[in-house]
Amino acid sequence: MDRTYWNRMASCYEAEIFSVLQHDRASLIADKVRRYGKNTQTATDVGCGIGHFLPLLSERFRRILAVDLSAKNVSQAQARHARLPNVEYRAVDLAAPAVRLPKADFALCVNAAIAPSIAHRNRLLDVTCRHLRPGGHLVLVVPSLESTFLADFRLIEWNLRDGMKPGHAVRSGFRAHRPTGHPRAHEGVVPIDNVDTKHYLKEELVILLENRGLQTLEIEKVEYPWNTEFTAPPRWMQAPFPWDWLFVARKI
Repeated sequence: MDRTYWNRMASCYEAEIFSVLQHDRASLIADKVRRYGKNTQTATDVGCGIGHFLPLLSERFRRILAVDLSAKNVSQAQARHARLPNVEYRAVDLAAPAVRLPKADFALCVNAAIAPSIAHRNRLLDVTCRHLRPGGHLVLVVPSLESTFLADFRLIEWNLRDGMKPGHAVRSGFRAHRPTGHPRAHEGVVPIDNVDTKHYLKEELVILLENRGLQTLEIEKVEYPWNTEFTAPPRWMQAPFPWDWLFVARKI
């Protein structure tokens, strides 16, 4: 999940990369941007991808800096949103040593801190949190580790309902760790579409933000339908639904 990976994904981003904005049925992220954003303030879209959130940010903030590891993603974002006059685009590796961002009042970070490397994630979080002004807000969205294990449980339950014997149901349902061949669940690293991806515990996020001088204000679940986890899930598979964690935190 490096620059080469994201540059390769740029040409098929819409088809291959899960759109949190599209699947956020309750519009929780948009609500947070509107609640905490002010048209006198500046914002940073950390890991902007091809710019899904830029129209939302543009209407709420005076100036936006859109940054992404992939220069190809940044080029696409700029082309797609050329009509937005208050957005600056920059390709930058936020996990590189000595990287700095201009100070901002608000940061939106949606599934950017998901690399399997703890060093990479820590540097990205350091830069993101450090560039916020005191009193500034971070809206952070990341995959939930708890949700991953809920999905595993649901798959085992599905297998049992289909008549599998318990041992077979468990082995067939243990999907989270099979593709990589090197289980890293103790780190919260489990694959999504065969790509090792960091998932987070709720308490883990509270500590990570606190250690970087941010106070957690809100914790919510961005819930998704079960067809984002399984092909043709059965009708009985309803709530609780899979989710990403959404955190709102304030720089102290």
